[in-house]
Amino acid sequence: MSGFIPDEVLEEIRERADILEVISDHLDLKKAGRNYKGLCPFHQEKTPSFMVSPEKQLFHCFGCGVGGNIFTFLMKYEQISFAEAARALAQKYGVLIPEDRATARDERRESLLKINDLALAFYVHHTKGGKDGKIARDYLERRGIDWVICEEYGIGYAPPRWDALVTYFKEKGVNLKEAESLGLIIPKKGGWYDRFRARIIFPIFNVRDMVIGFGGRVLGDGEEPKYLNSPDSFLYKKGAGFYGLNVARKYIQREEGKVFIVEGYFDLLSMAQKGVKNVVATLGTALTPEQVRLVRRFGKEFFLLFDPDEAGKKAALRGLEIFMQEEAFPAVIPLPDGMDPDGYFQRGGTPEALRERAVPGVEYAMEMLMEGCDRGAVEGKVKAVAAILPFLLQIKDGVRRDFYLKRLAEMVGVREGEIRDTALTMRKGRKKGAQQEPLTAMHVSTEKKLVQIMIQYPEFIPLVIEEGVVDGFEEQNLRSIGELVIHDFQRHGDLSLDRLAPQLEQRGVREMTFTLAFHEEGLEEGMAERIMVDCLHKIKVKALTKQREGLTKRIKEAEAKRDEALLNSLLLSMETLKYQMSKLQKGGSKGSS
Repeated sequence: MSGFIPDEVLEEIRERADILEVISDHLDLKKAGRNYKGLCPFHQEKTPSFMVSPEKQLFHCFGCGVGGNIFTFLMKYEQISFAEAARALAQKYGVLIPEDRATARDERRESLLKINDLALAFYVHHTKGGKDGKIARDYLERRGIDWVICEEYGIGYAPPRWDALVTYFKEKGVNLKEAESLGLIIPKKGGWYDRFRARIIFPIFNVRDMVIGFGGRVLGDGEEPKYLNSPDSFLYKKGAGFYGLNVARKYIQREEGKVFIVEGYFDLLSMAQKGVKNVVATLGTALTPEQVRLVRRFGKEFFLLFDPDEAGKKAALRGLEIFMQEEAFPAVIPLPDGMDPDGYFQRGGTPEALRERAVPGVEYAMEMLMEGCDRGAVEGKVKAVAAILPFLLQIKDGVRRDFYLKRLAEMVGVREGEIRDTALTMRKGRKKGAQQEPLTAMHVSTEKKLVQIMIQYPEFIPLVIEEGVVDGFEEQNLRSIGELVIHDFQRHGDLSLDRLAPQLEQRGVREMTFTLAFHEEGLEEGMAERIMVDCLHKIKVKALTKQREGLTKRIKEAEAKRDEALLNSLLLSMETLKYQMSKLQKGGSKGSS
């Protein structure tokens, strides 16, 4: 389905599609001046900073900086390609897309997805009948997983033969080199052999129910490695998704946004078997920021259920830190007697009892970080504070941070004021040297205001072009934005940030541009032009002042060298400069430079 989409078709989609309508299907938006505002789906926030402009057909979040057009939103929100986003919009708004051409990248993606689909069909087939199927079903039954759950999650079985999948692929005419690139088969001298053999197979789906990878577990506990996962490929990237999210997303909303996060495949399946299907697994890697941002799109309240061993505790702490950096605060569910979630349910644990064990994640972390510290001794207290404070200082919300600083003081038996003083010293140490040079702060603000007026009031761009000041901007990013805006206006006769977005992205100024575009000041009629004229005037005065300083220096050097010819030339240039500055002061921004 994914193919090349002609520019004229994309333009028709842009004309018909309404960004406000599309985003409102996913978010609750409220009118805010000329724009609409809501909570950002790409980071945790309590105060809305996500803006949508129907006029510009753009969105921008002032909290995390993400922004773009209607295609960008769908790509990020649905985790899909540009072509998929365009086709989804085309279908919604009745735009016909020709199917006669496809990009090499899209064709390859479709080809690889078909290979994974064939592999899944092969593995599932081998759980349904024959000797292989009985071995797999008996094992799953011993683990307490029934066939209904197996079908819902697409569980399969890889037979023990070295070339079972290779043979199947040959029969189906599959390109074995492509299958190798997916990690399904491994090259050997004169051919290939299967990566997964005699293993229960867990297909890994993206959020659009496409198979992007596989995981496999051996049937016995003494064999190594116990688990195998697909390597990174064109379709699959470790640490970018979750096992079971394609199923969980259907249940998370029913459970008021609650999401359980576990480490293992069978941890997830055991919970699903007990009716807890709002659960995802981390695919054998430590929790990553990309995963946290992904799961936050679907959930609001998170519970970490990691193994109770040292590795599991460290993983929980690291996971908490990553959530905190996204301003989300999950709970942790510590399990009894060293059990993992699978073992907990195997021994008769219930979902209700599991939920009752949840503790706030920050308090869990504080207890873990304090382990081994003798709170009855001075050195133990110092060690505990030193271990916990860096963790607490990652909390951006001041009220929440203050609460936990007070809690820390209570836990170690130290005066709250001492804890706060130590925290303040630590924070100052982090910020030391972070101050920016105020060298051209006032001038940069003038350049920024000029660019902002150009973006929000494109009818004044010809005036800026006439004055020719953008090339002399001191702030490089603002100069880049100004140049791109002017070029787009000159080429098309109007300004479209949607059209300009790829070039802004390429120069690394997209976020700054969108921030300027969405920053409204409610200017009265005629005020924008007056601000524009004032900015042009200040910038030109600044440029002439800089030229005067340079000429003054050169005049002094010529005098020291007694170079009469050069001195006379420089003095003449100075007189011309003084005339230009005088003309500027009398006539405003129309003086020539």
